[in-house]
Amino acid sequence: MKTNRYLIYVGAAGAVLAIALIASFGRRDGSQVAASPSPTSSANATSSTASASATATASPGASGSPTTSPAGGRYASVLGYSIETPPPWHKSSCAPVLTQQSATPGGEFFAPVSARDETGTDIGSPYTTMGITVEANPQNLGPRQWAAQDRTGQATEQIEDVVYADRPAARKTLPLTAPGTGLFKYYVANGGRMYVVDPNVRQPMDAAVQQSLIRMIASFRFLTDSELTAARAALPTALPSRTPEQVADGIAAAMTAKNVDALSTFLSACVTTAGEQAGGSFVSREKYLDDLRVAFAAGLVVTVRARPLDGDRATGNLTIGSTWQDSRGTKERKLMLRLGENDRWVWWGTIERFQ
Repeated sequence: MKTNRYLIYVGAAGAVLAIALIASFGRRDGSQVAASPSPTSSANATSSTASASATATASPGASGSPTTSPAGGRYASVLGYSIETPPPWHKSSCAPVLTQQSATPGGEFFAPVSARDETGTDIGSPYTTMGITVEANPQNLGPRQWAAQDRTGQATEQIEDVVYADRPAARKTLPLTAPGTGLFKYYVANGGRMYVVDPNVRQPMDAAVQQSLIRMIASFRFLTDSELTAARAALPTALPSRTPEQVADGIAAAMTAKNVDALSTFLSACVTTAGEQAGGSFVSREKYLDDLRVAFAAGLVVTVRARPLDGDRATGNLTIGSTWQDSRGTKERKLMLRLGENDRWVWWGTIERFQ
């Protein structure tokens, strides 16, 4: 069994930090590069007593709940659960968009900041988050057994038997990161799989975020068969295929023209800035493009060499060369291209070698 506390987050950045972590979204996707993601940088509720009994039941959402999670709604997942997303919580926009053609993910990640403000590094985000991982349970382990074998936590965590989502469950205290907060890590089985609901607390934590997180965890429940069918049917179809050559040529033309809007069509939802052997950080596409727009206005010139495409195409990861020149000097960066579903390539970040 391998319950990974950050499985989802990597997934969300899965893409996002794949090369920095060596393909990790690890989903997620070290030493950390500078967190500043500027394109011109070098590296670039309820009360706390909401416990076992209070978290047991949430009112059912409507069948066919949307599979996106705008703050204030209820998110229905193709993983077979639904959960409230009280403001400001939402499913991370950094996670790859699921479509009718997508493989079922191993987990999902929720953030309490706006989509534009999502950020992080290969070791996590600077704000409290919550992940839900789902793994096959072929040995039919009970929640307590699963929790006892989960080595991702802290030695001082205590395991309790509780009822959660109307099922027998286990929960772990979070003595170091969330003492006295009313937050726990839950383990609950359903349909031959184990679900782990895991708040990843960053202190200090805003009281409003804490209470909304407690409320969100308390709302977790499993979908009925008809709700799960509706959630799957609501997924969009995949975008058309696109070759790495098309992406490279498009980026080169847009950089030459300093056309930030044109670049947006080639970028992934979140963009990584990494250093070779030095980890990486990521920001939202919107933040990255805003920074790039400012840099262009200040005189940045980027020259992209669309050929050759370096790397092994079969691995789904390629790079092209580029030169970034501004008032501070000149830097060489590789632009990282990644293969997505339906043979659609995207640009998902830059990587730089430090001298």
